[in-house]
Amino acid sequence: MPSVKAPKAGSSARAASQPYTMPLSPPASSASSSGSMHLLENLSQLAQTMYNKMMNSMPEGHIYTQTALTELVGISDPLRLMRLIQENMNMGLVKMLQQGDELCYQAIKKEDAEKIQAMTKDEAMVYSYIESSGTEGIWTKTIKAKTNLHQSVVQRCLKSLESKRYIKNIKSVKYPTRKIYMLASLQPSIDVTGGPWFTDSELDTEFISSLLSIIFRYVMSESIPTEDDKPLVPAPTSKKTNRKFTKNEKKEEIVYDQLSYPANYSGYPSQTQIHEFVQTSGITTVELAQSDIKALLDVLIYDGKIETIDHGMTYRAILGATADDETSAEASEYDSIWSYGPFL
Repeated sequence: MPSVKAPKAGSSARAASQPYTMPLSPPASSASSSGSMHLLENLSQLAQTMYNKMMNSMPEGHIYTQTALTELVGISDPLRLMRLIQENMNMGLVKMLQQGDELCYQAIKKEDAEKIQAMTKDEAMVYSYIESSGTEGIWTKTIKAKTNLHQSVVQRCLKSLESKRYIKNIKSVKYPTRKIYMLASLQPSIDVTGGPWFTDSELDTEFISSLLSIIFRYVMSESIPTEDDKPLVPAPTSKKTNRKFTKNEKKEEIVYDQLSYPANYSGYPSQTQIHEFVQTSGITTVELAQSDIKALLDVLIYDGKIETIDHGMTYRAILGATADDETSAEASEYDSIWSYGPFL
């Protein structure tokens, strides 16, 4: 479960779609030697120039169309251009992508190309399909179908690639029984992990409950003034009384047992402020987006603990609402979390 801890005193208040990637042509033979360490030396001068311009002219990972490459290297002859592209592809320094109906090209870092050159033919094929799956990962059954390799060969390749830390096995909340792989350097998408609310592919209800309680207490602390705050307006509650009333009085006695801000008060916290509080106060190490905070606030509204004001721009606690944990055995733990600074 993600950790939730008390903020330190004085602190202030889970993709773009991936293009389809055509598998890299496997190396002619497995790597050995010095050849894989000096890939550029095996290219012609023009092919080296093309590769260097592709790597240095645009940010890493940029995808070039054939027209863009023609302009980049200044070669208008399509056949000559394709020979240079193929020369780089043979060394694993360029890979071919398909975006819609158009073939495009992407330069590969030399160290990554050397890594692929060092693989066996089957490993390179398996690796290429895992790489093309991006942050979604790929099911082992899909790898077997796409590569047309025997199951034992696929398993051997996966074991080898995983032992070299090129790939990793991930768990999917959508398909918990499937064995899914992705590149070790990537982080799985929210669709795969379920976002911050899931731990080991299971909904982390304890983590969610803790955050709900903490956020509610923060909103409440910003909604109820202390005796030192000015101006204050007593919040009336009623109770029966036997006192005689004047003509214009209701048969209730106003009891000033809680203070509230005046109707024109504008200091209630916004979603952005609540998000900033959660992120900066150290109550959790999990990175939460504003959309995650909005989801928690919506739950608190549904539970009748807070409400929106100022046309939904800010939030305040509803008088009389309490945190779910106040009557539980964990109440003392949460009290210790909030027994500092403005929450005293």
